[in-house]
Amino acid sequence: MKVLRCMLSGKWVAAGVAVLLVLLVAALFAGYAWRPAETEKVAYIYRDEFGIPHIYADTDEGVMYAFGYAQAEDHLEDMVRNYLAVNGRLSKFFGEAYLQQDLLVKALRIKETAENWEGQISPEVYGLILSFAEGVNRYIEEHGDELPSWVASYRVTAEDVIALQYYAMLSRSIGWAMKELKGASAESAGWGSNEWAVAPSKTVDGSTVLLGDPHLPWSGLNRWYEAHLEGDKLHVYSATLYGLPFILIGFNRNIVWTLTRNGVDLADIFVEKLNPEDPTLYLAEDGWRRAESLEVTVKVKKGDGLKTLHRVFYYTRHGLVVKADLERGFAYAMALEGYGNLRAIEETYRINAASNLEEFKEALKLRGLILWNVLYADVDGNIYYVYNAAIHLKSEKYSHREPRPGWEADAQWGDIIPFNELPQVGNPASGFIQNNNVMPWFVTVESGIKPEDYPAYLVDRDAEMNDRGIRAFSVLSSKEKFTAEELYNLAVDVHVVAADKYLDSALKEIKEALAGGKFAEHIDAAREALEILEGWNREALKDEPGMTVFYFWYRRYRQTRDVVEAFRLAVEDMLACYGKVDVKWGSVHVFSRGNITLPIDGGDHLAPTLWMAGHTMAKCREVCASGSSFTMLVYLKPGNITAYTLIPYGESENPSSPHYADQMPLKSQRRLKPVHFYREDVEKHSIEITRLRLP
Repeated sequence: MKVLRCMLSGKWVAAGVAVLLVLLVAALFAGYAWRPAETEKVAYIYRDEFGIPHIYADTDEGVMYAFGYAQAEDHLEDMVRNYLAVNGRLSKFFGEAYLQQDLLVKALRIKETAENWEGQISPEVYGLILSFAEGVNRYIEEHGDELPSWVASYRVTAEDVIALQYYAMLSRSIGWAMKELKGASAESAGWGSNEWAVAPSKTVDGSTVLLGDPHLPWSGLNRWYEAHLEGDKLHVYSATLYGLPFILIGFNRNIVWTLTRNGVDLADIFVEKLNPEDPTLYLAEDGWRRAESLEVTVKVKKGDGLKTLHRVFYYTRHGLVVKADLERGFAYAMALEGYGNLRAIEETYRINAASNLEEFKEALKLRGLILWNVLYADVDGNIYYVYNAAIHLKSEKYSHREPRPGWEADAQWGDIIPFNELPQVGNPASGFIQNNNVMPWFVTVESGIKPEDYPAYLVDRDAEMNDRGIRAFSVLSSKEKFTAEELYNLAVDVHVVAADKYLDSALKEIKEALAGGKFAEHIDAAREALEILEGWNREALKDEPGMTVFYFWYRRYRQTRDVVEAFRLAVEDMLACYGKVDVKWGSVHVFSRGNITLPIDGGDHLAPTLWMAGHTMAKCREVCASGSSFTMLVYLKPGNITAYTLIPYGESENPSSPHYADQMPLKSQRRLKPVHFYREDVEKHSIEITRLRLP
């Protein structure tokens, strides 16, 4: 099998090109467009100016095969690392730093669970996953000589792909459990995101509009890959994670959807009472039960060789034992929501193929996605939200923030909460829905959702609106109708709500302190900093020194809770870092890839804005590596979809690729790129076409 690739500049590269060129020329002069022979199965991968693959085939199987191939072109090593991770084999190739991760993956039986997919995943969807894996393997086989040995020798299975989606979902529950075990606030686990939808009644041109803007790290397991898939049932565009076959947030010809993290309780720690005579026995409400055991083997790279380690893990009926106190006779097992649940990959495919709200809801009722604020809009003008949670009912007699007694009957989990009992809103009178990691009663004006109607392990009844929620709610409720441009501006909004909350009163105190001579040591710098703050428009713009002064002050204020002392320390900090206080935010707040470093607008998790970019401030500079990780803005009308997207760096992980960092200038300018969704537009903007013969 050969790949025939053409560059629209006229330069042909690949085998068999001469024959194809003759056919094309003959077809052109014969007055018809050349197509492959009817008996030949092919897929076409069109690469646009940003390297986004637009994949066309007659069947979804063909699309999946080509999608696996296209992903491998752009980030094969990262894909294989992900697949090694779900097999517990990272330490074999990369050393002891990955040993604990490998042990946990093997202890949780991630791959074994995926291998038992029947009954949860339909044969149809399994076939699509298999085609995707075969496409990846096709690329490995063709390019083995160019690849590191650990990649060239790998062959992806459908079960690897299933395991990856399963682990990506289960990792949220694992993180929740570990925080609970350590006594930290589980509610703070994970990352934030933005989403809002506006009905046709609230737009000037009658469009339905939806924004999706997940805030995730820009590296690691949760990285976004943008793609366009056109088969027989699939006609979908947007983003998925490296190594997964279906779009996770996106749109098709009729609907658009997105996700943000919600606050559902994803795990419980059960304390188990051990038998003093035999610690492998633990107490249940009906007597003693025997813990299961499992010996796992992990190979670890050591120098030029490998060492083999063996570990024994124990399990109670609640889950993996993660801690034991044999002296006191207790063990702690983690019960994970979503454990053993492989249906997310089937659910995602059905969402991709859904054409209306009813089909979308039917997909959600598979309950494979165990969390998320799910937001939906369609070409018919519907907007819909559900606080999604495929978690178990349980007694509120026991706090969901503390270990539950494993031997008490009323501490055990019940059935999964029925879908129809989840908080949800459809087509509200306000004409908008927003959820920027807020509780469901904040999603719109008069949502009809009441905190007291839901258990504390599902919602946080005492939660307040966060800064991003305040901003989105304020703007969306501020006027009757919005133009397309106004909604675009909201998608990239950098207004600092923390400044609205604190700055007016702080400025008054600082002025009084200056008048009282409290800044004698750096009086000129303090006066200049005050003047900068007074003239600031409260936008986190890269050319604004006001954002820099505010950030340094607010960081110190969060530590001291003393307005004047925080200002004094902020002035000292800025002088120590920069020798002055008139410093543009873009000098401090940057992002980087390879040898490219650019300034970037927006706030971070300390001073949030809707358009987010942040990391930990180090050595007087914040090199951003998380925040708005994939921005998607979609305008829908019947027969007409207009969309804009952006990822922070580029589509490729190959440093020599022109698409390694080509979206960075747009990110720095707060500009989204237009999406090419219709075939004519795709062909017009394609700079490379791959014709892939299918098996």
